[in-house]
Amino acid sequence: MRNKILKISAVVLSIALLLGGLFLLFRDDVQVKIQHEKIKPYVPDFTVLELSEDSNSEEENTAEIPDEAEKKLMEQMQNLCENFDNSIGWINVPETKISYPVMYSGDNDFYLHRAVDGSYLRVGSIFLYYRCNADFTGRINVLYGHNMSDGSMFADVMKFIDSDYFDSHNYGWLTTENAVYKINFFSLSQPENYDDFYDVSADVNVWLNNLRANSFIWRNICVSENDQFISLSTCTGSEGSSRTVLTGKLCKI
Repeated sequence: MRNKILKISAVVLSIALLLGGLFLLFRDDVQVKIQHEKIKPYVPDFTVLELSEDSNSEEENTAEIPDEAEKKLMEQMQNLCENFDNSIGWINVPETKISYPVMYSGDNDFYLHRAVDGSYLRVGSIFLYYRCNADFTGRINVLYGHNMSDGSMFADVMKFIDSDYFDSHNYGWLTTENAVYKINFFSLSQPENYDDFYDVSADVNVWLNNLRANSFIWRNICVSENDQFISLSTCTGSEGSSRTVLTGKLCKI
């Protein structure tokens, strides 16, 4: 009788755990959809960025777009920032799932599991490293995002390990309230010394040398200590401390 009771208890417990897991997954999916609908009216219209052949050059420090397109993007960001506290920009990488608002809270914990409206969200938000300047005026800027199994957030960063994929997705966009930047990606790395890589106050030349030493892919575009850089950092896998980082040069429009 005792063994029968134990078996029944084990079955009941297994069913409870299964149902609990399904509930959590369903709840997370619903929350993601709710947040998506909340920010949908504020998504910048990046289709206005129709570049000429010259402005798409890897060697150019600027990219020319129509003034009205730049103005429209900044107005859309101003609208976002007015409606969501701590929002500071929008990161977009064409033909990937990376298109999200960028948040800044002054620490590296708040947005790990919070949505742009501050509510709990397991997938979290894309956020700027707390030691960076919130207006992206620093030389080194680092964004964090989870590597989600459903391909959301910064999961697509892992695809850039393939050199063909990198070559066909070698630029992105960052828009803020006051500026629009083209991002020329030039590095895909897995830094060994996190303290050095995330030291955003480091000498830029030293930082670049360390980045190159840990890069799987390095495009020979013109970079110098006078440039500004942005890195998209995510976990290499669901477990462990390894990080995979996609880095580009910020080119102000």
